[in-house]
Amino acid sequence: IERNEERFAKAIHPRPDAAGSVILAPDASDGPERAERILATWPADGSTRAFLARTNRELRPAVVAAVRLGIPFRADRVPLLVDDPALDPLLARAATDTADALPLLVRLGTIRGSLRADPRVSAAATSDDPSDAMLLEAVLAWAPAFDTLADLMEAIQSLRTRLAHLRRDDAGLTMATAHSTKGLEFDHVAVLGMEEGRFPSGRSVAEAEDPVRALEEERRLGYVAWTRARRSLTLSYDPAVPS
Repeated sequence: IERNEERFAKAIHPRPDAAGSVILAPDASDGPERAERILATWPADGSTRAFLARTNRELRPAVVAAVRLGIPFRADRVPLLVDDPALDPLLARAATDTADALPLLVRLGTIRGSLRADPRVSAAATSDDPSDAMLLEAVLAWAPAFDTLADLMEAIQSLRTRLAHLRRDDAGLTMATAHSTKGLEFDHVAVLGMEEGRFPSGRSVAEAEDPVRALEEERRLGYVAWTRARRSLTLSYDPAVPS
């Protein structure tokens, strides 16, 4: 943070008896596996824990890990596939507009093709507010694990039931963006996505009128994320592209 030209000069010192650690966690595996490994390192002693990231979408792997492990969590703003109100109508369309005898991927692919041919489908949908076509792409990535459309729909309903049980306001595990945690502290914090182009955001810096100032703002955001930790701070990243 001292690299920033625009800043308030200040020094922060720990108590003489303060115990804590900073853990660099390079991991080339997929997001949910990374999150599971981090969860396994945190003590089950009632301490508060948090996964932080630059955007809500980057917290999805942590949600998947918590669901797999049956750990209650709080993730107020993390967009999940099964929460999207457009999902059920899409699956209903696949059920009525395609033949039951067709393989699942073919049925979903048929609907995807019809969406792409529909001029009303906006090509400018944002990643946080996906179009039906983008949503179906996400479903197709999940679908190979299931044999039939009925199996997929049953799994979605089962996941919704599990989420209803695990997603709680009083959970000791929080998932949030660095922006939303200013003023908060947690015993153990893991910051996800500490990779070049993600944190700092390559897009935010490249598209800024003043890239230097934009990079300084990214450093300040990283500073906010890292200083939420009281006892341990874990920085998770792909070793091929560290920030």
